[in-house]
Amino acid sequence: MGTGHDRQHLSTAPGAYFDAVDRKDMEGTLAFFAPDATFTIQSAHITFEGHDGLRQLFENFFGDYSHIEHTITNIVVDEAAGKVSTEQSCPHVKNDGSLDHVITCNFFTVDEAGLFTRVIVWIDGVSPLRD
Repeated sequence: MGTGHDRQHLSTAPGAYFDAVDRKDMEGTLAFFAPDATFTIQSAHITFEGHDGLRQLFENFFGDYSHIEHTITNIVVDEAAGKVSTEQSCPHVKNDGSLDHVITCNFFTVDEAGLFTRVIVWIDGVSPLRD
């Protein structure tokens, strides 16, 4: 995956993670997270903990949508702190064919091994992520 806090890894890890999510690749998605990582949807007041919690989150998300897409429009890297934030446009398609387009901002904390230890997500509409 890369080396922890270097700018190259921090700037490419979110895109690679979203690629795995968009493919609905569960193991590929979970591989970006430390075993004890937390994932908070701040705008929905929900937090998932560890790989088991993340698996629940992504099983629901992958199951609810026929098409998942994240297009990063902005990225900010804080190499010294091991943090990166992204803004993305997400025109997801539900299983019934309806469009569920949201804009999200993700805030990633990355450990020295290059894994996400904390992700905080803000969503501008109703969250497509659920518990």
